[in-house]
Amino acid sequence: MKFKLLLSILCALLLSACASLPQQSIKKYPDQESQSCADFFSQLEQTVSKAGVIDSQAARINGYPYLRINRFLSDFRNQKMNLTSFNLWVERMQNLAKEGLLIELSNLSTLEKEKVSFQRITANSDLSGSIQYCGELLRSIDLDEENERQHLKSIAKAPDQYKTWQRVIGLYPLTAMLFRAGIISWHKETNEVYKQPLEALETKGELIAYLPSANYKVLSEQDVSQIIKDSSNNSLHIPEPSANDKQKLFDSFAPIFEIDTLSNDDRIGTVELDKESIAKINTNLKNVYQHLSNTPLHDQNLLQLNNSIWFPARPKTSSFDILAGHLDGITWRVTLLSNGKPLLFDSIHNCGCYHLFFPTQHAIVLPQAQSFEEPIFIPQTVSVNSSERPVIRIAHSSHYIERVYFKNRFSSNSKHYQLKHANALRSLKLDNDGNRSLFDEEGIIQSSQRGERYFFWPMGIPSPGAMRQWGHHATAFVGRRYFDDARLFEKYFDIP
Repeated sequence: MKFKLLLSILCALLLSACASLPQQSIKKYPDQESQSCADFFSQLEQTVSKAGVIDSQAARINGYPYLRINRFLSDFRNQKMNLTSFNLWVERMQNLAKEGLLIELSNLSTLEKEKVSFQRITANSDLSGSIQYCGELLRSIDLDEENERQHLKSIAKAPDQYKTWQRVIGLYPLTAMLFRAGIISWHKETNEVYKQPLEALETKGELIAYLPSANYKVLSEQDVSQIIKDSSNNSLHIPEPSANDKQKLFDSFAPIFEIDTLSNDDRIGTVELDKESIAKINTNLKNVYQHLSNTPLHDQNLLQLNNSIWFPARPKTSSFDILAGHLDGITWRVTLLSNGKPLLFDSIHNCGCYHLFFPTQHAIVLPQAQSFEEPIFIPQTVSVNSSERPVIRIAHSSHYIERVYFKNRFSSNSKHYQLKHANALRSLKLDNDGNRSLFDEEGIIQSSQRGERYFFWPMGIPSPGAMRQWGHHATAFVGRRYFDDARLFEKYFDIP
């Protein structure tokens, strides 16, 4: 009897693991126009699902096909909001849904696009206009009562990326102890690297510095602070710089990547797709992919600038190198205070692995509570010089970050990169025809799977080691932690 019960539980867990996207509830509306809008969204959803071009950067919300959620916006569900703030919160979710849906539609084949082009609500509106119009109409009906607004707050959650069924089958309480010991050992090894003087770091190839364009200007702290202040003038106090100001910020804080280059796999480049939709890195074109994010810290919403680079591969160092594989990359992030100063820098590899924190002199590091969860890793604190750019020293092959220092100019072995929006990765041109996302419907690049997935699966992370999309970066093997956790910094850092 006990065996049957256990088998039933495991089957239920396995079935839940197979459910990728929430099924949208079918609603009936009292008037023809709103019903037409509901049918319009239903048709678009069916089209992108059938075509296999679902984009999961922001998660769908069951019953609200015109809204999507991320971890930052989900955090507001726990806060008290007046009607003005609630409507602004919903508007931000609507913007995420519109952006995601338009990207999905851009990835349809030519024939599918022609069919979709006729799915418009009014003759004088395009698809974007119809999505906006119908979203506003349906939310005005769905959310006009207080109990309806409370229901949305109760379900507007970003999905958990960890698979509990894997942890159950993998005897997580026991296997996690071994993983935690291994992680602490890696922390100790890395700390030994950071104890070395910069000039003593081993170089096996040639050091190549990738710099932002020479004409990028650095804003003063006062100018940065003014942009943040002016763009936060909304009821949610979320910094939302204009496109022009956003570019000025990225130009100002664009880092320098200094890479020990032993082979072509150590060169950064532009992500492209071949005829089979397999990603390749064109190292002749140097791009750094950028996007904004936010994090709450006490009563503030801080602005974050993310810069990502991509390598062709992490090459094998031996025949049993389970960490090697197709594609590799790093995301470097700076979190800005409202006074224009950097609070801290942090980074991950684009698999979510190797999360490193680099607090500045403006951050207070809080004592970490003793717990089973793996601790955060701070290999170095940095003292920011506002007149110089951060230089990220990167090892060959493993692409581990070995040091952060500040400098402006490199006389030789330097190349310039261009900044590009990270949304470009969600709709890349194919060699033959059309567009496709770099990521699959689960937010993973399947061609980048690593051998480590056969050993690390008990920790509950899908395909550990594989490169993945924003919103899917689980960063802790032991415990649950995400790169885009809303309250990540509040748990470990404070402001003087």
